[in-house]
Formats: sequence, C-alpha cells, structure tokens
Amino acid sequence: MKVCLTLPIESRGLERVENALVRYAPDRVSLVRERSQADLVILHVIGRNDKVREAIRSLRRRRKKYAVIQYCLRSTLRPSTSDWMDLWKDAKLVWSYYDLPALCTEDGTRGVFEFYHAPLGVNAGIFYPRDRVRGEFIIATSGMHALTESVKECVVAAKKVGRRVFHLGHQLRRGDDIVCRSGITDQELAGYFSSCEFVSGLRRTEGFELPVAEGLLCGARPILFNQPHYRQWYSNLALFIPEEPREKITETLVKVFEAGASPVTKDEMKEAEERFNWKKIASGFWERVLV
Repeated sequence: MKVCLTLPIESRGLERVENALVRYAPDRVSLVRERSQADLVILHVIGRNDKVREAIRSLRRRRKKYAVIQYCLRSTLRPSTSDWMDLWKDAKLVWSYYDLPALCTEDGTRGVFEFYHAPLGVNAGIFYPRDRVRGEFIIATSGMHALTESVKECVVAAKKVGRRVFHLGHQLRRGDDIVCRSGITDQELAGYFSSCEFVSGLRRTEGFELPVAEGLLCGARPILFNQPHYRQWYSNLALFIPEEPREKITETLVKVFEAGASPVTKDEMKEAEERFNWKKIASGFWERVLV
C-alpha cells in the first residue's frame, strides 16, 4: 500500500510522529510524498475543520482512503464532536490521545468510527537523565503562547522563589532568571530537561504536551492541569493542579516550587518508558489502519 504522511506545517512535535510512523512502518507500506500517488493519506488534524473537510472531499473524489490523527478538538473553532463526526466515520482509522468516544457521549453526538486511543511517544534512547545538576532550573516550559500555555505564570512564580526557568521556544524576555532556547538538538534538550526539577504541561483547554513526556524520561517531574485528557496518560507520574485564573495558578506554583519536586524513581521511569514507547504506539497504529 502506498501511504502519504506529508505534514501540514513545520512542527517539531508533528515531525516526531512522522518519524515514528516511518521507522515502524511494515514492509508492505510504501511511503510517498504526494497525495496523488497514495492509496491512503494520513491527515494530521490540528484544527481548521473547513480545510480538513476540503481535503477529504478531494480525496473522496479520487476514491482515496484516509486516516486521521486528531491533535486538537476543544481548542478549535469547531469544538463540538458533531462538527467532526462525518469526517471521522468515513476514515479508515482515527487516532487521538483524547477519548473521542467519551467526548461524543458528553456532546450527545451519535456516530460510529474506527478509533485508536493512544498517546504520543518518546525516544528513550535520546531522552534519559544526563549528568547535570538537577535544580539549575526550577521548571522547563515550552511553546509559542505565554498565556495559553501558562508560561508567564511559571516565570512569575519562579521569580518569587528566586529560581530560574528554562524555556523551549523563542526569546520571551532577557534576564538571568530565564534561559530561552530554540533550534537546539534533542541531545541538548535532554540536557536542559535533566537540569530541571519540574517540566510544565500547563496548556489550557486541551493538550497532550509531548515535552512533558520527554522531560519526565529525563527525570523532571511533570506539572499538569487536573483534567481527564492529562490524567489518562500521566496518572501517578505527575503533579496535578487546578485549571484556575492566572493569579491563582501563580500562587499554587509558588507553593509547589517552595516544596520542591519529588525525584522521579527508577520504577516511574520504567513505567513512563513503557507507556510512551514509540514502537508499541506506532506499530499499533499500522496494525489497525492496514486491516
């Protein structure tokens, strides 16, 4: 079968998914770059319902099969499952780290589709604890949006307790209390994670937060909002806090930082490696989509 995996945008996270699917693709899969050459097209859905709908109409006209990887839902302009059901039901497979059938029930949306409920993965051969001073940074943050991803709250809370922050992303502001890096290698990133007590996944509304899983395997304790979409993958491995107004989150983080992080144990590390094993996750996708 000829399969097209082409990404809609440049994204470090999406590239990790593509690389894993390429690496663990079975022999009977031939990967192509153009949708016109493919028997099956894998759509990486990051929102934009209208554009996805347009792409699927085009695939249907050419009688091509498609699968969906749903990265966003509640944070899109079409946050109801009813807006997506007609696209999901004709897909060979829909993969998401959100429990989409449960969200359909929550919305009162009817419909049946082939669903693969799985997280994203981590390369444990790259992301593991380095020989660094744990606590050089109190927390690692990431992302482009300081407000929706609670980066500002982390930085303010860290400053209140006199600690430094590592930020994976563009320069937020200058100062000795925050180190921002972008365009670094994964090996360098693992080194920074190994220097942090905590890693933040405090994205509002929804998310999986791949840097949290990678930071966890480097020994940084995750902090996430107490929401089902985070608990189902990081349960018993992370610290969960309420999703509240920004001022409240800052107050909570100050208390968390003052208490310090509990070290990630060997058993927790082993559990995380198994839970976020790319080989198992990617192979599970191929097994289901090629039926």
